[in-house]
Amino acid sequence: MPGVFGRLRRETDILLVLALLLAAGILSAGLTGWLMTNRLASAQPVREYTLEIVPTDIDYGGGNVWHAWTYKLADSPTGSVPGPTLYANVGERLRVRVRNRHNLVHSFHTHLTHYSLESDGSQLNTITGRGAGAMIPPGGEYVYEFEPQEPGIYYYHCHSADGGLTISQHIHQGLYGAIIVRSKDDPPMQEEVIFMAETGHEKEGNAVPFFIMNGLGIPGGEHKLEEIYHQGGMPAVAAQLGKTVPTIKAKVGQPLRVHVINIGDQIHSFHVHHASHISETTLQGRPWPANVVPLVPGQAETLRITFTEPGLWLFHCHVVQHADAGMIGLFSVEE
Repeated sequence: MPGVFGRLRRETDILLVLALLLAAGILSAGLTGWLMTNRLASAQPVREYTLEIVPTDIDYGGGNVWHAWTYKLADSPTGSVPGPTLYANVGERLRVRVRNRHNLVHSFHTHLTHYSLESDGSQLNTITGRGAGAMIPPGGEYVYEFEPQEPGIYYYHCHSADGGLTISQHIHQGLYGAIIVRSKDDPPMQEEVIFMAETGHEKEGNAVPFFIMNGLGIPGGEHKLEEIYHQGGMPAVAAQLGKTVPTIKAKVGQPLRVHVINIGDQIHSFHVHHASHISETTLQGRPWPANVVPLVPGQAETLRITFTEPGLWLFHCHVVQHADAGMIGLFSVEE
């Protein structure tokens, strides 16, 4: 801490001297402004993350396991689908160190803008020789840097096709996560991320869901949950929450900001029972007609949702066949 305060004191003293020199007519306003701007720029805040790429088994029960590939925070015991949500403020430098603990080449490609090619995390790094290490070999690591300029919802994913596979297969194996960029005047609010996708190719068992949200799915959808209820009552249903059915807690009357991302290769749509779907991005504050959000592959949307009644409220893909195949979730809303 003494070092931090000492640095702040030195920066303050330098700016004070520059101002005094300007007042005395020794420096021009233009030169003083340039010196002040560059001095302040050197103090740009940096937000840092360290991610690791690791294999992670997702067990749906009954011998049905998805052998996913995942991102995780370095100090977390296991990976997850989606990977950790990264946060940054406009004006910060976002620095992400990625370590590859898997047996294939992987990368970290974001949908942020205005970054250098060295942080692209794509095949162009190899082709151009600029930041070739951004395609990370097994056991390697690489540091990516960004300066987010616009608030909103973004995401990251692997851009490798190593192992005789496709980029799509690397993504579908679970290598994706969200980036939320905030402005300084963003009001505090509960924020949730929901990824809609399809599962990858490394799995065992005959009932691993193909359509998933946040890595989970229950083949049979709502009808399957009803069967489980008739067989074992509410405790049997509760046992599926967070295991095959993604579940998000909310409060009556408290707005949520829900970021929905279609990271899959098929068209999906998003529908929540009971609540208005206020679009913060595409429709700029207007509700989606019929409370259904259309999502082509790769599309993201941010919704403002407020529940007015407690209970278990469904959310699901409104390509109803996808919901029937497992793409459902629940908001658990309390007073």
